[in-house]
Amino acid sequence: MFCTKTHIKGFWVIFFYSIASLVSDVFLSSSEWASSHKFFMWNIFTIVEYTLLSYFFYLTITQRSIRLSIVVISIIYFILFVVLNKSIHDHFNSFLSFVSQVIILTLCLVYFISSTKHNTESLDLLNPLFLVVVALLLYVASTLFLFIIANHLSDSELNKYWRITNFSNILMNLLFSAAFVLYRVQNKKRPHENRSVDFTSPNDR
Repeated sequence: MFCTKTHIKGFWVIFFYSIASLVSDVFLSSSEWASSHKFFMWNIFTIVEYTLLSYFFYLTITQRSIRLSIVVISIIYFILFVVLNKSIHDHFNSFLSFVSQVIILTLCLVYFISSTKHNTESLDLLNPLFLVVVALLLYVASTLFLFIIANHLSDSELNKYWRITNFSNILMNLLFSAAFVLYRVQNKKRPHENRSVDFTSPNDR
């Protein structure tokens, strides 16, 4: 919240994504209706997650060609979601989640490549946006295989292996926090320095 005046628009998207993730997790753990409709909740969060993260990269990556690609790919993905997610209440659609994760993973790599070309040097490791993208990359890489096989697991197996997602989510949010704190430290207003007046100097007369 101390980044309310940030000039990095993507930070606000990540903030709302973290809030949406938190609300979803709390609702699933505290609501009896949500726990009995967990597949519906997971499928809805999949589209919310993709929408926010793709918009984050749209704001972060400045190349027009890449932005246009994000728009086109997103439209295709939304159409696929509507067409293939007819049984949204019955099971977790691992295929759509897998596609979403692959797109986000690709955008992470595109960010690294475009940032390197733009700076003509190595990536700035102390860039808050870099930490955010690293967090997303680790999260997607850790959960991608689980989402592929999710539909082939029993409820007990799914609950067992879903811990991977939970730990990945914790790591991602810790890196998000580090990115926000780093931005705060780098952009904190420095107090005006008290300068003594030297009457022997022509500039101070």
